[in-house]
Amino acid sequence: MKKLFLGSMALFMFSISVMIVQISCQKGADAQTSNGSNYVLPPATTTTLGGIIVGNGLTVTSNGTLSVTGNGNQQLGKIVFDKFFHLSNNTEYNEIWTANIDGTNRQKINIILPSGFAIGGQGNTRLSPNGQTIFFQVDETAANKQHIYACNIDGSNPHKVIDGSNGQLSMGGAY
Repeated sequence: MKKLFLGSMALFMFSISVMIVQISCQKGADAQTSNGSNYVLPPATTTTLGGIIVGNGLTVTSNGTLSVTGNGNQQLGKIVFDKFFHLSNNTEYNEIWTANIDGTNRQKINIILPSGFAIGGQGNTRLSPNGQTIFFQVDETAANKQHIYACNIDGSNPHKVIDGSNGQLSMGGAY
């Protein structure tokens, strides 16, 4: 009987020891702490943000502020429009203008084209998604051709984008 009692005591002590070890090793759901305060992710960089890779169209400042850069989805607050003129001597011409979306700050875009070329296509002028380029129709009157041209928002650097042939071109949009 003595052996049975000693065996029971040994088994009881062993089970108590296992229970104490389990209690002392129990995982907590507390956030990690650093210097006695709640854990904070390290500042983001231009290539990582909390283990997530930052993709195109995003910027990250040195303090970790994440911003979306211009990618065509932002509102520019600008409109571009054509002004059509019909003079008394049967001369017609178009001008391209920009304005703020509320109609203020109207400005004519001065575009210099070669002789025999004129801005055409009323209503076909488009602003690029980044607001830096204007796309417009140009009529080559002597050859009866229409072309698609582009220039900077200030009218500089006009150049042919699409060479037209006889027929009508109509521009859809700029993406």
